[in-house]
Amino acid sequence: MVFIDTDVLSVFAKIQRFPLLFTICGENLLNISVAVEAELRTGVAKGFGFARDIIELHSQGRIRTYHPTTADQQLMATMSPSLGLGERESIAICKRLNPILVSNERRVKHHCRENGVDCINLEEILRALWELGIATQADMRKIIAEIETKDNLKFRATDTIFG
Repeated sequence: MVFIDTDVLSVFAKIQRFPLLFTICGENLLNISVAVEAELRTGVAKGFGFARDIIELHSQGRIRTYHPTTADQQLMATMSPSLGLGERESIAICKRLNPILVSNERRVKHHCRENGVDCINLEEILRALWELGIATQADMRKIIAEIETKDNLKFRATDTIFG
């Protein structure tokens, strides 16, 4: 089971490569929290096409929403307010269900470690796409260029991906 934060969903939507995300996660279904869904619906209301594409996958049943329990909400109350609601909710739900959380935020990864939640980031996903032969190094360089252009995300160095 895999939970995805808004940041990684938006990256794959902006570059129109959702099939890669499903392939690397080994799942036909990805999971999000209620707050992440709300963030995406806000994006749709603001006219963001990438958010509309993600909500379309949700409508097709390819993305499922999980609601936090009372215990999840209690755990969320102990987390740093520097985390967004979607991030706190995702970490709490993942603590209970024990899936992998995919987020590209360092502070999320830090809080996941503190709470015993497995977390991977975008660079780790890209590295796995290359290492597992899902995409060639040339394909990965194109994907990285697309991400940098369409999401305005800059990779410090690609050696973490290809090293």
